[in-house]
Amino acid sequence: MSEIQEKGRAMGGRAGATGAAAPVTVIVPLFQGARFIAETLTSIQRQTLTPAEVIVVDDGSGDDGLAIVRNHPLRTRIIAQDHLGVAVARNRGLAESSTRWVTFIDQDDLWLPDRLERLFAWLGQHPEERIVATTETAFSTTEEVDSLTAIDPLIGGWASHLVPEATAYDDLCSTVDSTGSAALERHDALAMLRGPISKTTSFVAEAQLLRCAGGFAPHALAMDDYWLLVNAARLCPIAQVDQPTLLYRVHLGATSRSTRLALPFLSSAVALRLGGGLMTRAEGLRPGTTGPLHDHLLDELLRSDECADASVRRAAGHLAGLLWHGSKTGDLAKAEVRRWAGWLVPIVRRWRHRTQDHR
Repeated sequence: MSEIQEKGRAMGGRAGATGAAAPVTVIVPLFQGARFIAETLTSIQRQTLTPAEVIVVDDGSGDDGLAIVRNHPLRTRIIAQDHLGVAVARNRGLAESSTRWVTFIDQDDLWLPDRLERLFAWLGQHPEERIVATTETAFSTTEEVDSLTAIDPLIGGWASHLVPEATAYDDLCSTVDSTGSAALERHDALAMLRGPISKTTSFVAEAQLLRCAGGFAPHALAMDDYWLLVNAARLCPIAQVDQPTLLYRVHLGATSRSTRLALPFLSSAVALRLGGGLMTRAEGLRPGTTGPLHDHLLDELLRSDECADASVRRAAGHLAGLLWHGSKTGDLAKAEVRRWAGWLVPIVRRWRHRTQDHR
């Protein structure tokens, strides 16, 4: 048994299949999550290495989610607050945790049963590490995949696994290959500027590290965890292991839609580079600090209905100029031409038809 597992047992955590407990608090933010929360809690309950504590922070839900949590066999500590947003809920759980380590899971995501056991085995072999993130496996339900594809083909094809909603967790446990590899990456703050290293909160970290990093950022829509990890990486590099034991649910109610994320993310990218905290302005204006997600989100923004608004186009132009130093202005011009063409071509066609009719 590793030192970490022995400490977990001493803290009075409930024994899992290994007969051990990890000195980690699992924090679950909850808001209108009645549809998924029972399955999420079940995936925590089935961990082969049991966490010392599970905290569910209810962010002012108005559905049956809180009652489902209370009736679930997993023993949880419930904290209720007014609706203040997921970042505040996560910070509340972080503040209330009493273990050395903390980890987070969203109300719609799932864990494979050996997630905590594998993570803490790795930490036991790397006692110098203070934070480690994992890879993840994206899944959707067969009932929603067509609707997701109709909204956005990219989102519809995102999931590598499709399962019926009624048996999602059991099917995923039996079909997902979470073997991973021995690959290990370490991300410093400059590397983090190129974009998030995961799609969700897939990390385990020392609670004190996250507190010193300032916690989750309430001002950053759908990116509060990204801001936290950038700041945490300023204190120590973030290790990332190839253990795809987190099951990331892609569904119609998810908040991370590309067009919603574009302006907040690109604005955040400018603030992180030019705010003076991470680098000088001269360094922030150098090319090469953006990544594929920046390119993708700008493209999605230019193709979106929101770009019909002149103020959005102006904002996109300013952000592109700051992040790509003019190299993306051609894309903005092309988008404007496409938009005008989309308005003008039908008029020209109608005019031609009328002219032909009068001949």
